[in-house]
Amino acid sequence: MRILIAVVAIIALIWLLPLFLSVESGLKFGLPYRVFFSLIVIFVGFVFYLLRAPDMPSPKSAGRAVASVAIVFVASIGLIVLFANLAPQFAFESKGSAAGTPIESGKAIFNDPNAGCFLCHAVGGAGGTRGPDLSHVATVASKRRPAMSAEDYLKESLLNPSAYVVPTFDNIMPPIAQRLPPEKLNDLLTYLMTLK
Repeated sequence: MRILIAVVAIIALIWLLPLFLSVESGLKFGLPYRVFFSLIVIFVGFVFYLLRAPDMPSPKSAGRAVASVAIVFVASIGLIVLFANLAPQFAFESKGSAAGTPIESGKAIFNDPNAGCFLCHAVGGAGGTRGPDLSHVATVASKRRPAMSAEDYLKESLLNPSAYVVPTFDNIMPPIAQRLPPEKLNDLLTYLMTLK
């Protein structure tokens, strides 16, 4: 009974907590996330229920017990990784062309919480540190890959983030090109090329 109460309480928290997040936080937990995490909680609750069941047979050997735990672990992590790749971390909502030049539009996209660029990359001391600092990226980019121009390198970084990962950083950049219309992607590239 305690497991059922805990599962219901956690699921209620998953569905109610996003209602209290401010728009300024930039955090969004849409329907896919709530359903996914609710299913994870139900699955974990079911596993705990099985562990407490009195008629549950014990594994016949230590090897089988370890194999059972490994299978559950790999299946769980595999599902989480699959979901993370299928559902983007930041849903970019196209709001039409930003007023002004492509550079202004690109800067607006970079700083838009829906695109999320600034959450991992800093420009001029403002922004995240999980990705490389982009304050002088147009200059630095020309030296990253031999025989590749800065613009080609930046374009490749947006279209295929895994093609080259800057040493000392993890390969965590989401495939932003899949969520940006081509004109917004070009505006973002135009803005990045001004950062010298």
